[in-house]
Amino acid sequence: MKFLVTSDFHGNHEHVNELQQIVAIHKPDAFFYVGDLSPGRWIFDTPESASEYLETVFFPVIRALPVKHKYVMPGNTDFITISKAFQEKYQDPAECKFMMDSSLQLEQFNLVFLSTVDYSTHCLKDTEAINKFETNIVRLNQSYKESHVFSRDTPSETSKVIVGSDSLRYDLKYFEVFPNYHAITEPYKSRLNYSIYDRLKNLIGCKPSTIVFSHSPPFDTCADMVSRKNNQHCGSMDVRKAVEDFQPLAVFSGHIHQSVFCSGKFRDKINETDIFTTGNTGIDEKYMNKIAVLVYDTETKEAERFVYDLKGEFAYTLDRIYE
Repeated sequence: MKFLVTSDFHGNHEHVNELQQIVAIHKPDAFFYVGDLSPGRWIFDTPESASEYLETVFFPVIRALPVKHKYVMPGNTDFITISKAFQEKYQDPAECKFMMDSSLQLEQFNLVFLSTVDYSTHCLKDTEAINKFETNIVRLNQSYKESHVFSRDTPSETSKVIVGSDSLRYDLKYFEVFPNYHAITEPYKSRLNYSIYDRLKNLIGCKPSTIVFSHSPPFDTCADMVSRKNNQHCGSMDVRKAVEDFQPLAVFSGHIHQSVFCSGKFRDKINETDIFTTGNTGIDEKYMNKIAVLVYDTETKEAERFVYDLKGEFAYTLDRIYE
C-alpha cells in the first residue's frame, strides 16, 4: 500500500487546496492527516467559530479526495468539543474517518492514532496528558504558574471573557479555566493524568505490524528538534518509551513545524522502528508558502518527503523564525 501523510495546516486553505494536486500526482491508497486542523485561536477563539471554518474549508476538500481510505486526527490546537462532534459525524474512511486516541485494522496493519500530546507550556489542555516518564523539570514547574483551559462539553449560560496566561481570550461560556494544575477539578484532572505511555500501551498492546500516527513525536529524534543552534529537543518521553517497549514498525508525527529545517532530515530510528516527521507548517509566515507531505510504501518500508510551492496567501499567521 501507498500512504500519503501530512499535518499542521492550522486552517491554511492554501495547504488544503493543494492536496487535490498532490493526490493526483502520487495516487495513494490511504491518506493520513496527523493533527492540528484549526486556525489560530487568537482569531477563531471559540469551538463554534473553529468548527464553522473547518466545515467550510477543510472537510469538503478531504471528503472529495479520490483516495480509498482517509483518516484525520486533531492535535493540540484543536478544541476537543468539536473533535468529538467530528468523530461522531465522520466515520466512513471512504469519505473521512476522524480518529482520536484509537486504533483500527487496515489489511495486515494495526493503525494507532494518538492525537493527545504531552503536557506543555500552552494553556489549552484539551488534548494534553502527563508524561509518565517526564524528566523535564522546567516543563513540570510550569504547572504552578500557567492557566489550564478545557473546552466545556456543553456551553454555559454565563458569558465572560478572561485572559489566560498565554494572553489569549477565553469565554467562560465555552471554557473552564483554572489558575494552575493544582486547581483542576474532575473530570479534567483524570483526563490529564491518563499518561501518554498508558494510552499507547492500550492501543498498541501485543498487536503485530503496528504503525503509529502520533501528533507528538518521540523525544530525541529528528522529529522533535526545535533548535539546531542549541541542539534542543522537545518531544515526548512517553512516546519514545512506548516505541522502545512495543517496537511498532513506524511512527509518523507532526507538531514540531521546524523539525526538518533544524535537523536536516525527516527520517530517524529508535532501535528497529522508523521515525518520520512531516516538518510541515501552515501557520509560520516565513515557511508556510510550501507544503510538505510524506509518501510511504508499506512493502518496501521506504518513504520520501515531497515539498510543493504554494501561490496564495493566508491571513492568520505567526511571525516566528527558527534557527
